[in-house]
Amino acid sequence: MYQEVNERLALLKEKGRLLSKWNSRLDHLRELEQQKEELVAVRKERLAAEQKDVDTLTRTSIASVFYSIMGKKEQKLEKEEAELIESKGLYDEAVRALNDIREQMKGAREEIAALSEWQNWERKYDQLMNEKQDTLLDSSPFILTSLEHEAKLKGQINEVGEAERAGHKVLDSLHEAEEALRSAGNWGTYDMLGGGVISTYIKHSRVDEAESHVHAAQYHLREFQEELRDVDLSIQGHLKIDGMLSFADYFLDGFFTDWLVQNKINEGKEEVGRGVTEVNRVLSSLSSTKDSLMLELDKLQQERRSFVEEAE
Repeated sequence: MYQEVNERLALLKEKGRLLSKWNSRLDHLRELEQQKEELVAVRKERLAAEQKDVDTLTRTSIASVFYSIMGKKEQKLEKEEAELIESKGLYDEAVRALNDIREQMKGAREEIAALSEWQNWERKYDQLMNEKQDTLLDSSPFILTSLEHEAKLKGQINEVGEAERAGHKVLDSLHEAEEALRSAGNWGTYDMLGGGVISTYIKHSRVDEAESHVHAAQYHLREFQEELRDVDLSIQGHLKIDGMLSFADYFLDGFFTDWLVQNKINEGKEEVGRGVTEVNRVLSSLSSTKDSLMLELDKLQQERRSFVEEAE
């Protein structure tokens, strides 16, 4: 009797969940965009200052003459150039992060636009629920409550599934970065033992691959963060994601290293490995959460089926 109505209610509920999700996502991304714009400005200013320091030493100036007299010009220049390289890396990473966030904002707006016909879903949902409620309340308030709970559980299961898919994308990128860094480390060791031009070239190539995979991991990690926040809100904080979020904050904002230096390659491998461990931990928690929700849903459906079967 109510199958068609139930299907319509479930559809409205799901569209409402998606609208809420993407509007919330867009709001949060706007905040992140502002933060990244400020970070880009700060790092751009620092980069300009580091460039000025290098320029001062490479042209005739009082500072250049002073360090030449002291016999420390080359040492000072090497230090300033290293700081310039680090500043350039941090600036480029901040710009890339800002562009990634803007790309995600574009995607969120497209999702919201695709749901435009469902903007008034709550009014339609309430209207349909009131009509159904009038016919059900006298005979079976249990059925109504059960159906509402089922819709909620299905929404939570969908949220967890979306987070799992995002997490696996991060994991894939981290594994690829890990492998590239392992290879770079091996070639770097060979290079230090006198491997020559070819080994140096291969090491640099592997480092470039690793950086590319880490940047991909950072992009997917931002999506994973958003999905985890959605899940955490949906199941009211039962998922322990603090460790993941603190790792993500570091990995996204502070993870820069000159990987062409051998010990930095090893540090990079350790950090990527820590990321793999943390993502796996959260994915395991998500899997357990989904299993619990599925069991609860199955129990609810069985109870309702028994109620209907036994009703006289």
